[in-house]
Amino acid sequence: MREILAGASMARLLVTNDDSYASPGLHLLYRVASSIGRAVVFSTESPRSVIGHTITFSRPLRVYSMKIGDTHIYLTDGTPVDVIHLALNVLRYRPDLVLSGINIGENLTLQHIFYSGTVAAAIESAVAGIPAIAFSADVESFDEVSTPEMEKIAMNHLKALVEKVVARGFPRGVDLLSVNIPNPKNFRNCVRVVRASRVRWHSSYDGRRDPAGRPYYWLYMKKLESEPDTDVYAVEVEGCISVTPLTIDLNTDKLSIEEFKKTLTT
Repeated sequence: MREILAGASMARLLVTNDDSYASPGLHLLYRVASSIGRAVVFSTESPRSVIGHTITFSRPLRVYSMKIGDTHIYLTDGTPVDVIHLALNVLRYRPDLVLSGINIGENLTLQHIFYSGTVAAAIESAVAGIPAIAFSADVESFDEVSTPEMEKIAMNHLKALVEKVVARGFPRGVDLLSVNIPNPKNFRNCVRVVRASRVRWHSSYDGRRDPAGRPYYWLYMKKLESEPDTDVYAVEVEGCISVTPLTIDLNTDKLSIEEFKKTLTT
């Protein structure tokens, strides 16, 4: 690790994800990061998608390293949230900025943000006082990230965004960004700063019976129409990269707290 972290006063970046070290989205994001500053890659050893903010308490965690091509990667059998804690406490590496992704699949709306392991790593970084950006793409496979079109989007638009954050930081009240990239086939060379829509889909369950006659239930989802001026609309209708500033402060405003005090005392 000494060789990786030794060096001058360049920006220190940590690159992680929830799709495992094998994801081309991770390696593409590393190329973006290493073109800007000194980047360390620390990933999960297997895909850990849709696990939200899970942290490991019930078993020991392993940390080891490997080299893929010219890229030195740290791995853990834990979760994306574990990665942040292990980077800070085991590697003793405190980055200036955490980059999580590029996720295979979009993470549009607050609903997906709460489910996403990719965004969870960025949130945990923000909890630790380190700004972070979570990147997700509206694609369904590794192959769709391994294209010249996605490379161009990353090295032009994503790199420009990271460079600005490194140079200027976040405005007051912003702890992290959730960035969603349209499918390259639909990208119209635009970037929109928008709020996250609330809900992506409604859930339903199909009731069935197994061969023994016991009931079970299979989740299926119905997508909702996109609202204008939201992340969903920007990506799916306008074909733009959506940039959504988020805060980790779930507290309501002071006025609402005072109003609720009155509710409890009257």
